Amino acid sequence: MPDINFYYLEKATLSNLKRIFNSSDFPFVRLSKFLDIESVDYEPKLEREEKIGYYNREKGSAILEEFWQSSEFIKFLGRITGLKPKFRSANHLNYSPGDYSLLHIDESEPNRLSVVYDFTRSWRLEWGGYDLYTSPDKEPLICNRDLGSLMIVKLEKGDLSCTRYVSLKSKKSTLIDFIIYDLD
Repeated sequence: MPDINFYYLEKATLSNLKRIFNSSDFPFVRLSKFLDIESVDYEPKLEREEKIGYYNREKGSAILEEFWQSSEFIKFLGRITGLKPKFRSANHLNYSPGDYSLLHIDESEPNRLSVVYDFTRSWRLEWGGYDLYTSPDKEPLICNRDLGSLMIVKLEKGDLSCTRYVSLKSKKSTLIDFIIYDLD
């Protein structure tokens, strides 16, 4: 299993992350270089998944599924959010040129913690493929690709998320582990 960057485990950092997470209109934190993934075996088995008007992508088991379910990571999430997350699911998603997911895929979702770990290398802004989080009464939160970053967002019932269209001009694919934790 990969190791969490030691910086994110320091008491002062954990306290600061919790303050940041709970101070924004959309509770979130984005952590760069979160894991040491040089030793991670990256050979996902993916299948094309398509539901017209909802998503078009490849999906498989999360690369770091064991890690996302580990008590170490779940405790870490609790310490920086002040919440009690309960693991629900983890998938690896690959969005190639022309692939997408749309906001209304989340329409019936309850309160949850959305976690995205980015495996995407050498991404260009003009290729799109960013993650988008919206709420009826808040400004949207837009997150671009960043290799090794971990994005943690608290979503309530009625909040939506998606990975927007990847441009047909893109030379690469977005590669992410997408994890959901239920909240009481």
